[in-house]
Amino acid sequence: MRRPSLRGQLPASPAVVSAGKGARRSIASRLRWSYLISSTLPLLIVGALLLVINLNSERAAVYRDQQASSARVARDISRYVTDLERQLENYALQVRPGADRAQLVETAQNVQARNFPNLIDLSVIDDAGNELLRVYRLQSMAEGDLRALGDDDGVRQALDQGATTFTPIRMGRDSRPTFLVTMPVRNDAGSVTGALRAEISAEPIARELRLATEAALSHAYLIELETGTVLLRDGRPQFTPPREMWRLLRSEQSAAEYLGARDEAVIGALTPVSDGEEGLSTGWAVVVERPSSDAFANVRRSALLLTSLVALVGVLALFWAFRQAQRFLRPLRALRAGAIALGDGHLNHRIVALGDDELGEVATAFNQMADHLEASLAEIEQQNEQLRKGLALARDIQIGLLPERPPWSGDALAVYARSIPAYDVGGDFYTYLALSEGRAAIAIGDVSGKGVGAALIMALTSSAVESQGRQFEHPAQVLTALNQLLAPRLKANHMNAALLFAVFDPREQTVRIANAGMIAPILISRSGNRFIEVGGLPLGSFAGAQYTEEVVQLAPGEGLLLVSDGVVEAHSPDGELFGFERLEQTIGEVETFGDVRALVELVLARVHEHMGTAEQHDDITIVAVRPPVKTGDKTANEEQSVDYATV
Repeated sequence: MRRPSLRGQLPASPAVVSAGKGARRSIASRLRWSYLISSTLPLLIVGALLLVINLNSERAAVYRDQQASSARVARDISRYVTDLERQLENYALQVRPGADRAQLVETAQNVQARNFPNLIDLSVIDDAGNELLRVYRLQSMAEGDLRALGDDDGVRQALDQGATTFTPIRMGRDSRPTFLVTMPVRNDAGSVTGALRAEISAEPIARELRLATEAALSHAYLIELETGTVLLRDGRPQFTPPREMWRLLRSEQSAAEYLGARDEAVIGALTPVSDGEEGLSTGWAVVVERPSSDAFANVRRSALLLTSLVALVGVLALFWAFRQAQRFLRPLRALRAGAIALGDGHLNHRIVALGDDELGEVATAFNQMADHLEASLAEIEQQNEQLRKGLALARDIQIGLLPERPPWSGDALAVYARSIPAYDVGGDFYTYLALSEGRAAIAIGDVSGKGVGAALIMALTSSAVESQGRQFEHPAQVLTALNQLLAPRLKANHMNAALLFAVFDPREQTVRIANAGMIAPILISRSGNRFIEVGGLPLGSFAGAQYTEEVVQLAPGEGLLLVSDGVVEAHSPDGELFGFERLEQTIGEVETFGDVRALVELVLARVHEHMGTAEQHDDITIVAVRPPVKTGDKTANEEQSVDYATV
């Protein structure tokens, strides 16, 4: 494209050079002599100011880093408590006058199962403070074992004030730290009709404190804000706090320096364990300490370096001032005019040669930049096209990571899957593993996030499933090992990975299921379809997370349907979710679970019908699996050809 001309818009170069020469001599002379008189004192002042500013900046950075460490631990603890509190609130919504006790017990057991062993004890209390039901470690207590809790402070605050309270951490019945959460139960009118009381394990909190201690080579405390009592120190209870910790607690600062537990100066940072969005208020705070000698080592080195640098710059400044003053102005004016012209879009502007020094090189570089600007724009467009081709190639590679067909014979297990990413590449995946003794494993996963980053983590997670899935007999062991392996990488990238791992045993007609944050699998049965509630936190939530599994006996003709959250969260053009109810209705359209391909394609078709013209915002993955059904000398899977589903 032809560039517009700027001829006639700028002064002629000889005039510029002539005028600039006279001005240069006059100003250069004044600059030369005035600098000799006044440069030394300002340099010392500036150097001192820079030193002070740098020291303050470094010190502030140390305080910010310490506060960030404290905030990170508090955030992880808050996330743990908030997740459990949210589940308890959801359960409290089901407690209504006249509610079926058996159903409440079953739901309470399910809530405990999803959070076992972190949720130990769960009680429903009436408005008089008496327990209506109690579930301890998945077991419902008999009516004779129910307690009267009307004198409990937490119960009274929930009934009288409608407040949610947290008790200090104490040692539980199994010599492990626990705490109590008590919240009100309200009717549809908002009136308090009872209370919900839960005993929760503090082991994950202690684990976060230990991790913070190991990472920062310091000490981490969980304290009670009101009294200053140390609840946990470095993950251990019953510790006497440092004598000067109240200096931090009483100040308005989030971080301070004081005398620590070992009579050495430390930097301590305090962060309350709370969640402003959810309104969580535990009355706890996290304090993380670091020795001052270690924290300020870089500050001392930086101060010495800056002092040396200021002295060196002062010496060099005296030398270069005389040489640069005389040729300082003309090049700068020319460069300024060129920058303004280029900024206005006049790409044909060029700067007259300014000499063979650095400023002359800048002028040459400026002219070269203008020459290549249009070419660069075209090159950028070409690179964008290459990027689009690269993403298409990445999509093909990601599809290639999914298994083309199961690694077992056709009569062992019928399976069919579809996976549709929301963007060019996605974070959903599934895989099949052939195990010993005729067993088969199926995994479905969903990595948080979208796009290339999620795809890379998906590839890492899928590879880890392949390597770890055959090393353990039980799915819960597989998820525990995967979480331990992947948690550092996932947390470093602020991501997590939901994963469901199921092992089918055709001999015993059973399936073992462990779940880390995926939607519960659906059991397809003639007697009625149902969700298999077995839960756990997504991989990467906590490094030491433990997982449980559920064993399901499969009757002839029964199987499983596995879906990612992109199915139930698919939006219609008006924003309505596809939801679990539509999913169950769709499954109900299948009279008999004979064709796994037909079931998957039916669910996918209904999801697309619901979405209509709406954009897909999340990856969609569906897997249907059915063990063989004996029909004479053959199995049903032998009569049914099951093909691999392309993406």
